[in-house]
Amino acid sequence: MDQILATLMQNIKKKVEKKTAAKKGFRKKIKTQAERRLRGLARCVFNDPTIRVKRCTQHSELGCDDLGRDIKDGLRLYVRILKARNFRVHTVLVLGSRAKGSWKPTSDVDVTIIVENLPKEGKNPLTKRLFGLRRALLLSDRPIYLGVETSGCCSREEFLNRLEHLDIQALDAVFYGRVIYDDGFWQTAVERYRQIEGLHKLNQILLKEILLPV
Repeated sequence: MDQILATLMQNIKKKVEKKTAAKKGFRKKIKTQAERRLRGLARCVFNDPTIRVKRCTQHSELGCDDLGRDIKDGLRLYVRILKARNFRVHTVLVLGSRAKGSWKPTSDVDVTIIVENLPKEGKNPLTKRLFGLRRALLLSDRPIYLGVETSGCCSREEFLNRLEHLDIQALDAVFYGRVIYDDGFWQTAVERYRQIEGLHKLNQILLKEILLPV
């Protein structure tokens, strides 16, 4: 059993290292810079004076964006926008630097959404790209433009399945995710993780330390 546990933890660590390396890579840096420029342009071209986000204060839990707006308040508006687009939203979680307190005003807002009626993915490269673009548009934070980056968005069943397979993003959500909106599902997810933790005899302290760089 000890050897099986050691192998599980080592596999998780390798996945974290791979993801961390990708985040620090040249392509990611270029992509991030391009997205920031596009976001600035979109704010200028599609500015909506009716969209008002509170100003950031020293008590703001998730920090501010580069315009000094409170991220948590902006995300509450974002949830309303998702619902207005007819998504059946169950849970919205903030991950990454915003959740872990290492954010900067220019930091992206990494978000995972657990939702029932996401557009299906395509089956070949062309349809995957087209459906991916449609999904990205539907999940975008326009017209707020906070810098929301969605990833790992899925249904309740898919999220629980990812936990079963010790997916690092699902685990990161359990350990570090900050809940912005929840209809009660998140308690189910946490309870499922506790069962998995007991089954595999996972070391909670070590696992949390491994997941910190994600």
